[in-house]
Formats: sequence, structure tokens, C-alpha cells
Amino acid sequence: MESDRSFSAAFIIISSDKGNQKMEQIKIISDILLEIEEHLYSKALTPEFLAGKYYTNVSDLQKTFQILTGYTIGEYIRNRRLSNAAISLQSGVPSILETALSTGYETPEAFSKAFKRFHGKSPKEVRSDHGDGEIQYFGPKHIKFSMETSAPLTVKKEAHSFLYFVGKIKTVPNEAAQYVEVIKEFWQEETMNGSLAYLEERFAADAFVGLSLPGEEDRFKYGIGVLTDSSPSFIAGYEQIRLPSRSWAKFKVHGETDAHFREIRHRVLSEWLLISNCSISMLPEIEYFPEAEPASPEIWFPVNTDDEE
Repeated sequence: MESDRSFSAAFIIISSDKGNQKMEQIKIISDILLEIEEHLYSKALTPEFLAGKYYTNVSDLQKTFQILTGYTIGEYIRNRRLSNAAISLQSGVPSILETALSTGYETPEAFSKAFKRFHGKSPKEVRSDHGDGEIQYFGPKHIKFSMETSAPLTVKKEAHSFLYFVGKIKTVPNEAAQYVEVIKEFWQEETMNGSLAYLEERFAADAFVGLSLPGEEDRFKYGIGVLTDSSPSFIAGYEQIRLPSRSWAKFKVHGETDAHFREIRHRVLSEWLLISNCSISMLPEIEYFPEAEPASPEIWFPVNTDDEE
């Protein structure tokens, strides 16, 4: 019951011509990827600068960029710079201080910490390898269109008057290298400490859920618990969230691993949205894990249709 935040759960469309609007957003991201490569080491290369240049707002730009690339703008730029830094250090030409400053870090210590987290070894170790050691290469991304044969997505749309989440919530880092393990350990903790068993008995629950909630730019909130359609009484030690009345698009996931959810999330956000009459609202995304066999896990997205907007 792991989670993946490689693709944002919020993709807000405001144009009445949804197909053209979505294609235009893809074109903007394609242009921004080229812009990043051309000015990779510029201090002005920020989400705010890019949003202003392409006449969009920062929030929508960040969400769309993450949908299509799997990274926030900050993560993408940082990974590109750290990848190039290792290649430069292997050549033995620049000093570690020069590399740190050119990569955008104010001190060698901050650079070394980020470098080791990304490559698994220090700048000094990479420099002493003389090009023979292993590094993590993160190349530039490009958007291209291709025709592929994929299994059909199984989706149902259902409206719920109100849903109530009851469970535990934790703030987790937005970087995939950190949050996957944090959330995995979170599920293990809630299973081992009896929290999930208690909620299952208290609410006669037939499923557990992972609830992704908006957070700060570098963090988001993730909840583990159950859903109920009636207002629950207060339970000490547990948080409660009321989800407003709305429609949900529920996609079947063929497995419970991070990879299974990542695949469906990617296809929903990069394929299904392009041809549907729906847009995803700024509300929580739900990973739904039914207890009964042979029911499959699902991923739920809160949606609006043209008629609802």
C-alpha cells in the first residue's frame, strides 16, 4: 500500500475549449523544457519567471509540469544541474567550490549534501574516480507524441454527497526519493500498532484508503485510514476530514505496488484528461484498497465535467 507523487492530482482547466487548452499547455511545457536547457544555470530560472514569460500562473504551471515530466520544476532543474556537476567533476577541471557555485549552491557543504543524496557519493569521491566511477545521469526531457498499444483504462464515475475520512495524517517530503519510503513505513506503522484494525472494527470498513492532501511547495500531506458516508463522532488520536459533495472518477489499479499506481496515475493525467470532458479539481486524491477478494484497488480523482463548471 505505497504511494507515488510523481504526477500531481490537480490539473485545472479554465477554458471552454478543453482539448485546445490542454494541447496548448503541453506546448508550453515543451517550450519550457527547452528554455531550461538554454538557461540552466541562470539564477532567474524560477517557476515565477517561467510562469510570467509564458503568461500562465505558477500553480497551474507547476501542476502541469509535474503531470508531464514526473518532477516539480525545482526538482527537474536541480537534478539536471547535479547530473552535469558530476560529469564536470569527472573531467577534473573545475574545483568543487567552482562547481558548487555554478550549480547554484551558496556553500560547498550544501552542494556536497545535495550531491551525495543524488549520486550516492560525495563530490570528492566522484572527482577522484577520474571518470571511472558510477554516477546518476539525469538527461534533458523532451515531450513527444507516439502511438502505443495499452490495456484499456477501467473507470467509473460516481457522485458522493459527502465522504468523511478518519485516520492518521503525516506531512511528507515532495521528493520521490524520500516520500516513497516515508509512506511505506507509515503504512507499516499503522498496521503494526493496531490503528487500522481498530478503524476497520469501529466503522465496519471494507476498505482502507491513502489520502493525498495539498501542502506546501516542497511537502504534501498523506493520510491513512477509512472512509465513511456518515459524520463520525470524535475519536482521540485520529483526524477527521469532510470531503465535499462531488463526483469522483474511479480507476481500477491492477496491483497494490507503487509501480502499479504510478502507471495508472500517469495514464489518467497524460492520456485520459486529453480526451475526456472532465478536469480534476483541487481536492484530495484517494488510493482505495478494498479488503474483499477479488476486488481490485482503485485510484480516485475528484472531477468536474463541462456541465458542472
